[in-house]
Amino acid sequence: MATARKTDALKKMNQPAPKNRAARAPRNRKNAVGKTNGQSATALIDGKEQLQKERAQVESELATLRAELLETPEMTGDEVDLNVYEREKTLGLVTVYERRLEEIDATLRAAAQGKYGTCERCGAAIDPERLKIFPETRLCVSCKAEAEREARRLRI
Repeated sequence: MATARKTDALKKMNQPAPKNRAARAPRNRKNAVGKTNGQSATALIDGKEQLQKERAQVESELATLRAELLETPEMTGDEVDLNVYEREKTLGLVTVYERRLEEIDATLRAAAQGKYGTCERCGAAIDPERLKIFPETRLCVSCKAEAEREARRLRI
């Protein structure tokens, strides 16, 4: 039962990014920023609500995984290796969920300051369609792409 839940959690975390038009960079910045106030305000409110829901879900998963870590399995023979593997996998999931929770909390703090939907790097408005797909994002498409390029350069 616990293994199935971990497998489901791993599948959720490893899903590829959506390949729809909203996730791609707009051809010009006016398309990203030029939405009407009604559309962007609705997207901002929806994004905040979605963030609250995701935060609750992540906290629930973390509580479940931490409870599993507290259970001490009986170590016998060949099961030792399997138990160690399962424990390491659970620890990895806890780390991923904790990082995700930090991202959501940082975005909620930005929302409390009235900065939700504004890029932290360039200050431009983030496309409402992007916020629907990634409500926790704090960077516009072009700044996110630039940050990923910089991260790749540092790894090399």
